[in-house]
Amino acid sequence: MTSSHVPSLTGLRAFAALLVYIHHYNPFPESSFLYQLAREGYVGVTVFFVLSGFLITLNYVDKLNSTAERKRFYLLRFARIMPLYWLLLTGLYGLQWFTKGNETASFFAQFSNFLLLKGLIPSLVFSGIPQSWSLTVELCFYLLAPWWISLVARCRWLGVALLYSSFILGLFVLYKNHLSFGSFYTIFGRFFEFGVGIYAALWLQKNQSPPAFRFKTIIAVGGAIGAVIGYVLAVYYGQFSVFYTEWLLYNLLLPVVIGFGLVGLSTEKTFINRVLSYSLTQTLGKSSYVFYLIHIGPVAVVLQRYVSNNGLLLLILLWIVAYGLYRWVERPLYFLIIDAKA
Repeated sequence: MTSSHVPSLTGLRAFAALLVYIHHYNPFPESSFLYQLAREGYVGVTVFFVLSGFLITLNYVDKLNSTAERKRFYLLRFARIMPLYWLLLTGLYGLQWFTKGNETASFFAQFSNFLLLKGLIPSLVFSGIPQSWSLTVELCFYLLAPWWISLVARCRWLGVALLYSSFILGLFVLYKNHLSFGSFYTIFGRFFEFGVGIYAALWLQKNQSPPAFRFKTIIAVGGAIGAVIGYVLAVYYGQFSVFYTEWLLYNLLLPVVIGFGLVGLSTEKTFINRVLSYSLTQTLGKSSYVFYLIHIGPVAVVLQRYVSNNGLLLLILLWIVAYGLYRWVERPLYFLIIDAKA
């Protein structure tokens, strides 16, 4: 039997955040193969997207049938991501105003960032908190999740096909002049990751098995590593098209491999499960959202400038700060909103 709470999946969040950190703070010599591999650390975002579809489905598949349940779902999602994001964004704009005066972002840019519309606009995608573009993609998924999950759960494949066709049509209509941006930074190109997570969770619920070692996790890890190495070899050494190779390996193949691995992590007893379930890994996983939001920006700059520029020490310091913000800011704000609406 499985539960909607799987400790190893919390630990997986820490690993995904670490991959993104390595992408931004590549520790290897630029001419090395390891440097090229580390550049692909942004696949941690793919892990987050597939995992989001997986966990949302496990937790809410039977709880989104009424308007009241959907309102509750939206409240919980809002309380989870927005208060901390708004707090950090306000701090960022306040700091820019204090240090740069008239060089602060325009009202439109600030408005788009506060409402998380920035991720839909090519010129603003990396404004504000740069990595928060992914929150726009998440928010789009949350808005559609109650109906999306219902369509897949009820095997309404015509409805699913129409939904996915709408994503693809939207990609080519809305972003015909920015196809690469739309493909890799919006829900129109990243929908398949959430879809795989939804399907994997529903498949798991229908085919539950006792915890045992059945090689799903190991196969998934090997497949993910193979996909990343294959991408690096194809693009940097085989001169294949970056756009089409990334679409094939990262937007299609890798999500399937990750979804397969999530099923494995939820049902198997492996060394990987044990590592991801350690108390330290759990702590890092719980604070991974904060870490993701602060690993680039003023907090990181201050630590680099006044404490240390060493990548490993910076990683440790950022996660210490992230845990403090998680425990004393993110969680209290979350429960304050939930209790106020109870």
